[in-house]
Amino acid sequence: MTKGMRVPFYDFAAEYRSIKPEIDSAIARVLDSGIYTDGKEVRAFEEEFAAYCGTKHAVTVGSGYDALFKALLAMGVGPGDEVVTVANTDIACTASISHTGASFVWVDIDERTYTIDPRKIEERITPRTKGIMAVHMYGHPADMAPIMEVARRHDLSVLEDAAIAVGARYKGTRVGAIGDVGCFSHVPSKILGNYGDGGTIVTDDWEMAQRIRELSTYSGVPNPLGGGLSAGGRGMSSVFWSTTEGYHGRIVELSAAVLRVKLRSKLDEWISRRREIAATYNQLLGHLDVVLPFESEDVEHVYRNYTVRAKNRDTVRHKLVERGVGTGIHYAPPLHLQPVYQHLGYHEGSLPVTEAVSAELFTLPIYPELTEEQLHWVAQALEESLREINGS
Repeated sequence: MTKGMRVPFYDFAAEYRSIKPEIDSAIARVLDSGIYTDGKEVRAFEEEFAAYCGTKHAVTVGSGYDALFKALLAMGVGPGDEVVTVANTDIACTASISHTGASFVWVDIDERTYTIDPRKIEERITPRTKGIMAVHMYGHPADMAPIMEVARRHDLSVLEDAAIAVGARYKGTRVGAIGDVGCFSHVPSKILGNYGDGGTIVTDDWEMAQRIRELSTYSGVPNPLGGGLSAGGRGMSSVFWSTTEGYHGRIVELSAAVLRVKLRSKLDEWISRRREIAATYNQLLGHLDVVLPFESEDVEHVYRNYTVRAKNRDTVRHKLVERGVGTGIHYAPPLHLQPVYQHLGYHEGSLPVTEAVSAELFTLPIYPELTEEQLHWVAQALEESLREINGS
C-alpha cells in the first residue's frame, strides 16, 4: 500500500478530467451559439430529466432552495399553513417553508434509513397542516408508501426533497416521481452536479409546472397583444405579459449543457460505481464496531454519501485526517438545536433518534473516480483509528 496516500472527501477535478472532451465540447457549443439564457439547452435538459425521472414535466430553477420554495408556493403553501418535515437536513428545507409564510413541524427519523419516520407523522398533523416534505437522505429514499397513505387520508400534498438522491428508486419508481412534486439540487457536490448552482422541479401536474415557470420569471407568459417595435422604432408593448411578480431564478445554457452531458452519458454509470464502492466498503468494514449504511429491500440506494456511525465520532475523524482521509459531517447539530431556531422551544430530547444519529454519523469519501487502492487505504485508516482510540 502506498505510504502517505491522501484520499480527499471530494475530487471535482477528477470527475471533470474523466469527461473533459464531452464537457469542453458542450461548453464550446453554447459559447459558439451566442445564446446563453432561455435557449434550447435548458429546454432539452428539462425534457431529458423529466424522462429520466419518469415524470411529465421538469422545470429548472436557480438552486435546490429555489426548487423547494417555488414548489411549496405552487402547492399553495402560505401564511398560516404547516409543513411536516425532519430536522436532520439542510436549512434550505426549513427556510423554504418559512419564506412562504408557513411554519414547519419537525418529526423524528427512522434509525436505520435516517429518513422521516412515517409512524410519527400523523400525530403532528393539525387542521393547519398543508403538506409533508419527505427528505431522501444520503441517497436512500424515504419510505414513501405509508407517507403517501397518510397524505391522501388527510388531503395533504407531498413534496419529495431528492437533492441528495437523484436516480434512487423506491419500489421501482425513481424518487421525485412518487409525491406531488420532486425537487433536486445541482451544486457540484451532488451526484448530478453542475459547475455552479442550479435546481430542477419535476411533477406530473401541468398546472403546477406552469405555475412554477411563472414564479421563475418577472414577466410570466408571452404578451397576448404581441410586442415589439412600431414603425417609428418606439416600443408598442412589452414582449411579456406580467401575470405575477415572480422570483427570478434559473439555470443558464452553459449549466444545462453540462448537466445534459452528465445525465445522458454518465449518471447511471456513476450510480452503479457508487453502489460498487459501497459494497466494497461494506465488505472491508463489516467487522468493525461501527454502524454502516442500511439499504431497505424496497429501494435502490444511490450512495451520494457513505454513512458511518461511531462512538467518539469527532476523535475518529481527527485520526482519519492524520492518515490522509477526508471525511464529511452532515446536519449536526440538527436544525432544532441550531441557534436560529432556539425561539421555537425545542431542546435536547425533543427528537431523540435524530439527536443520537447526529452525534455519531460521519461520511467517508465516495465518488466514481476512487481507486481500489484508495478504498483499501480508507478502510485500513478507519480500522487503525478505531484500534488506536480503543487502545487495542
